[in-house]
Parts: sequence; C-alpha cells; structure tokens
Amino acid sequence: MASKSKVVRQQAIKKSNRDNFYLVAIPLLAFVIKLITMANITGGGWLGSDGESWLAGADGLLKQGYYSDASVLSYLPAGYPIIIWLIAKISVVNGVWLLSLVQSAFYAYASYFFVKQLRDTKLRPYILLIGIAIAFNPTLSLSTLVVGYESLLSTSMLLIVGFIIKSKNMAADAKIGKFIVGVGAISALATFIQPRWILTTIIIAIAWALMFKNRKIQAVILIGVIGIMSIAPALIVQRNIQSVDKAVVASILGGNMAVGAGDETSGGYPHTGPVVPCEPTPPAAAVTDSEMFRCVIKWYAGHPVKGVRLFINKGFFYWSPWSGPLGEGTMARNPWLKVNPLINIAKGSQEGSDFINKLPGKIISFAWVMGCISLMFVGFFWLRSMKGLYANIAYMTLTPVVVSWLVTLATVGDHRYRIPTMPLSLFLQVMGYFALRHKAKTRSFAITLEPSAKAR
Repeated sequence: MASKSKVVRQQAIKKSNRDNFYLVAIPLLAFVIKLITMANITGGGWLGSDGESWLAGADGLLKQGYYSDASVLSYLPAGYPIIIWLIAKISVVNGVWLLSLVQSAFYAYASYFFVKQLRDTKLRPYILLIGIAIAFNPTLSLSTLVVGYESLLSTSMLLIVGFIIKSKNMAADAKIGKFIVGVGAISALATFIQPRWILTTIIIAIAWALMFKNRKIQAVILIGVIGIMSIAPALIVQRNIQSVDKAVVASILGGNMAVGAGDETSGGYPHTGPVVPCEPTPPAAAVTDSEMFRCVIKWYAGHPVKGVRLFINKGFFYWSPWSGPLGEGTMARNPWLKVNPLINIAKGSQEGSDFINKLPGKIISFAWVMGCISLMFVGFFWLRSMKGLYANIAYMTLTPVVVSWLVTLATVGDHRYRIPTMPLSLFLQVMGYFALRHKAKTRSFAITLEPSAKAR
C-alpha cells in the first residue's frame, strides 16, 4: 500500500516537473525565435499601421524634449512615442531593435505569468495548448516586432488578468493590496499608451470588485485601481497643456468616430460617401475634436436605422480575417501576411485568386469568423458552468474583449483593434475547443476537474 502511494507521489512530481518545464519553455522558445527573426529584419522590426506617426512623435521628443509641440503628439496619444523616445535615448540607431526586444521580452514574461496562474488552478490539464496558442499565434506573436502599441496592450491584459486570478487564488484577502497596486500600475501603462483603455480599466475594476463580498475590499479595489490608473492620462493632459495649451489626452477620437459614421459609408476604412455634417463654432474656422464628437453622436441619434446597420458592420469588421475578401481594417502591414500561404495561393494563379477572393473565400471567411466567435462563447459558458474561481476567470477574460468590441461599434470597424485582447479571446477559444472535445467524448459538458490544492 505504501509502495503504491509512493508511486502516485512520484508520478505527481514527474507531472508537475513536466508542466513547469513547458510553462517556461514555450514562451522562451517563442522569444528566441523572435530574436532570430529580429536579426534578419532590417532595423530589427517592422512599421505598423501608424508606425511613421509614432516615430515622428518620438523624433519630435528627441529634438525638443518631453514638452515637444510636434502636432502628432497631441493628435495621437503621446504615451507610445514617449516610450519609444525613452528607449531611443539608449541608442537612436538601434531604437527599433531595442523596442522590439523590450516588447518581445515583456510579452514572453506576461504569457508565462498568465499561464502560471492557470497552472495553480484546476485548469492545469489545459495549460499546454493555452500556452502554445498565446505564444505562437502568428499575428499576435509577431506584433511584438512591430512599431505599434497593440502588443504592449495585449501584454498588459495578460498581466492584469493574471494578477486578478492570483488574487482569487490567495487564501487571505488581506494580501489584496499588492495586487491592487499591480493591476493599477499595469492599467496606468495601458491608458498611458492608449487612453480609450480608461473605460476598459474602470469596467475591469468593477468586475474584479464584484468578485468579493466584503464591501470594504470592493471599495479599496475600485478606488485603488482607478486612482493609480488615472495618474497616466493626467500626465499626458499636463504635457499637452504645457506643450500645445490643450487639456486633452489626444484629439483623434472625434475624427475616428466620423470615419465610421455617415450615410453611405460601411463603418470601416476607408470612409466613403459624404462626411457627417459639422460646423465650427464662430469665430473658429476649423471643427474641433470635441465638436466632431458631438456631431457624430447627433448624427447617430438622428439616423437610428443607418446607425444599427453600421454597428452590425463594425461588429463584424472587428472579427474579420487579416486578409481575403472579408478582411476589413488597417492590418495591411501585418507581418503574418508576408508568409501566409493563402496569400501565395491567391497570387499563384487566377484559379487560386478566384478561390480565395470570390464566393468560396467569402463562405470560408464568414464561417471562420462565426466559428471563432462561437468557440469563444462556448469556452466562456463552459468555464462559467464550473462556478467559483472558474466563473470569475470566465468573466474576467471575456469582459475586456466585449468592452473593446463595443468601443469599436462607437468608433470605426477595424480588425486591428482586437489585437490588444487577443490573448484573452484565444484563451477562451482554447477552452471552447476542450469543451467541445469533452462533449464529444462524454455527450455532456459537465466535467469533474482534476483536484488542485491551491484552487478554490
């Protein structure tokens, strides 16, 4: 009997060591592959959709300092150019290479940290495929080698959700303070880079607070996370007041919303048809961003049917493929497209082009989009059905995805906007795959999870 117990313990230790190996090896291997890729790219990275603008902002900072009055720094959020500027202070010549290195290393650690928290739950049997999906998804992984804020936001999402899962894994609520600081600090970084993440942060903080019954803990989470996060946009506003005398975090929101609204446009890029009518307030000759914002809201209020059509379009565009007949957005510079076999098929012959870009390609693309969305929700509902911690994980991973999706409806339809929350949607899709596999094997979604000492 003792011998049998010893064998069981040895098997458990062996399995634990194997899981720990994969936990480190998967993100590390992805990072090493990126280092090799960087060594073979001119400059060490690629320009993203707004790459020239981000570099122009960093260049303005290099020439004039933190309070540079370069127009791009007040039109677009200044946070990402400031990060590039700080990195370029180490080496201007190798600035893009260093940026790719920092983004890749940061993402590798975040993916390790996130999966590690799952290892300490009853989801342990699934972490291998989760880790592979997050580390090696082509578009998501290669985005760390792109001059663009998206990869830093996706990294932030992994860390934030990882902190929250860890806070629920802790036996004592008294230790919640360090997690509040961690979530608040990472949220500050996210809003520093992209101010629209203010809304996402607030909703995440509310969702996290509702996981606790203690009113005091709920209040501390809300005040702590939102308070720490608010420091970042406040710094950007202060910079813009000092440099261009405008108390704004950026002046692109109204213009961005206008691209996605109008009588004849589709809701995506590029805008077609007449623009939303908007007149400047005299004596000004140009429409301000806030005025355009109000004009777009007024247009939607006056055109509810057209607005619904645009919302549906933009909701689909958010999930549209990176290429092909249904692709919609600003991912023409997606590094994955350089090696995507479908691109080569379309270019190889007229038959290949017709298959990819006409009816067969449209049917496959539409089925792919619907399949991805459905798989994500299957994963969500399966996790939620497990109750307790797993329901918390389900809501915490889906919430940022849905918020980002809804923000797209209010602005412009663009598949690039889903990159920041892709690690979370991929996690849910992997869980959806396991749910369907379990259903096929047992004819039921009900599951008896492997016990874990740390999960509760």
